[in-house]
Amino acid sequence: MSYNFAVIDLGSNSVRMSVNALEKDGSYRLLEKLRATVRLSEGMTNDNFLKEEAMSRVIDAIVEFVKVAKDYKCASIAAIATAALRNAANKDLFLARVKEKAQLQFEIISGEQEAYYSYLAVKETVGIKDGVIYDTGGGSTEITLVRSGEVKRAISLPLGAVIMTEQMKNRSQMLYKYVSSYIGGIDWLDECEGLPLYGIGGSARAMAMLYKKQYLSPDLVDGIKIPYHAVAKIYQDIFATPLEKRKDIKGMDISRADIILAGLTPVKVLMDMIGSPHVSVCAAGVKEGVFFRLKDEIIRSKM
Repeated sequence: MSYNFAVIDLGSNSVRMSVNALEKDGSYRLLEKLRATVRLSEGMTNDNFLKEEAMSRVIDAIVEFVKVAKDYKCASIAAIATAALRNAANKDLFLARVKEKAQLQFEIISGEQEAYYSYLAVKETVGIKDGVIYDTGGGSTEITLVRSGEVKRAISLPLGAVIMTEQMKNRSQMLYKYVSSYIGGIDWLDECEGLPLYGIGGSARAMAMLYKKQYLSPDLVDGIKIPYHAVAKIYQDIFATPLEKRKDIKGMDISRADIILAGLTPVKVLMDMIGSPHVSVCAAGVKEGVFFRLKDEIIRSKM
């Protein structure tokens, strides 16, 4: 008999859930995958307080996700939250409301844990031996150095697409310099020189669609390799396109049109600084990393 369980990943820009059926032999089937753009970190830039409208959007989405998980008779739901809640001054209030409305307890993971889950997602799907993984979310960017298949270095930087878009409003020409000041300050960056780059998360998937100039489902995004010259052209085209016209760019994810420049700046800076020849896009993300960590534990203890 299979064991159904769900993983919910609450980020600064979106909340995602996957429902999987796990078998005793370790095999699994994806039953459902949901995503809602909720912009939890919207308006947090000045005071680090989650805003009422944003909290309500998120809670409504989580309540609906939990209903779906119950419909699939999930035995458990693992719920994790990242940068927006790490940084929120009123996170306890929000978590209490989620527990009351959805009967769900979230775990706020650290930036280092987030980087590790990104690594697990890449390792278990496209595979990695030597390379650099980056994940630009709404509230932060995680960068992970992998050597001989193991994590050697990891860092979480406050370079989120939503946060930077708000911080740099009407100052987009300063984005590159701003991001460079953080990435250039990584004291082990020289260890990454010339290594291939692996991108996960919404910004990386959005870049893959811009590269292919069309909407792509996650299974078609997985493994797309984008050469440096294409990344540079995509970045320059978006930089030169006024916000109101970005939706007309072929392959643009309309829900990300306003934050896409900030979302792509970390990968452009990273490729410039370490000389990566290309970036490979991985469709899996942090919630898949959580799934891969939990599945063996579930098999050992519950099946």
